[in-house]
Amino acid sequence: MIRNAAPADHAALLALWQANAPRQGYASRPDAEVDRLLFRHLYFSYEYTFVRAEQGRAVAFICGCVGNDIPHGRERGCFTCLAADPAWDTPETTVQLLDALEEAFRVAGKTASAVTFFNPMHLPWVIPGSPGHEHNNMPGIATDLPLHERMLAHGYTETTQETAMYRTLTNFAIPPEVRALEHRTAAEGCTLALYDSNRHHGLDAMLQALDNPDWTVRVTAAARDGLCLPVALAGNTVAGFAGPVYPEPTGRGFFAGIGIAPQYQHRHLGKLLFFRLCAEEKRAGAVYMSLFTGVANPARRIYESAGFTSVRTFGVLLKTL
Repeated sequence: MIRNAAPADHAALLALWQANAPRQGYASRPDAEVDRLLFRHLYFSYEYTFVRAEQGRAVAFICGCVGNDIPHGRERGCFTCLAADPAWDTPETTVQLLDALEEAFRVAGKTASAVTFFNPMHLPWVIPGSPGHEHNNMPGIATDLPLHERMLAHGYTETTQETAMYRTLTNFAIPPEVRALEHRTAAEGCTLALYDSNRHHGLDAMLQALDNPDWTVRVTAAARDGLCLPVALAGNTVAGFAGPVYPEPTGRGFFAGIGIAPQYQHRHLGKLLFFRLCAEEKRAGAVYMSLFTGVANPARRIYESAGFTSVRTFGVLLKTL
């Protein structure tokens, strides 16, 4: 039996998550933290949460969310997660729960169901092969999970794949050849520095040219709050950024991205900024870094040159309703 979840189901949903989510790679958390991340999250709603119940017992649930303030949220509902007891973790259960969630999205006026990093409900997962290090969200469905193939079989299209990349920072150091590249680039008129609002200008213009709303919010806030923000400069004009720099409570060095203004691209500034970012994260106390990039994104070569390796691949999925 598939039905809408209700507040009376909270304990059962929490128990299902705690017992089964780690099998998908999600990080184990105390009950109160799972509530903060999922069941008490601002975007959580029982309207978009469905349960499979057998003999009065919840054996699986699915959760999604909606919001016109989410990028593409006016037309898309977001899939968040699905957890099931092993005996009920079947294609049939997956299809029934997806059908229920997708119908709720249709009723809400949505024309698509999506699994993307735009979902504001971020659920941390453990990086394979690490000593318990975590990344703070999934940008899609991990391709190593049965759920990935089940959703493709249910009409979802994989719009792209994202690869998670990781390295520890214990032995990170900027190599001599990158230092030499930095000197050559400086001789050509572009230098690196930490952003100083009293000396540097053009940050807003650079962000406007890059046209990435997430970067605009994060980088503007970092500059306003005085966070460490590595930048590339042409004179005193901001030509690019990486960061901002701050270690998360898990020990992960935060990474919003690298952006280079169009007129300053193809000068190796992205590579130089990324190495500088890693050095600053280590200096600030970060133990490791992890990030996502498209499997075909040329920036992947920058990360690999800094010692990052791919650890897990995720499918970004979309279905027209």
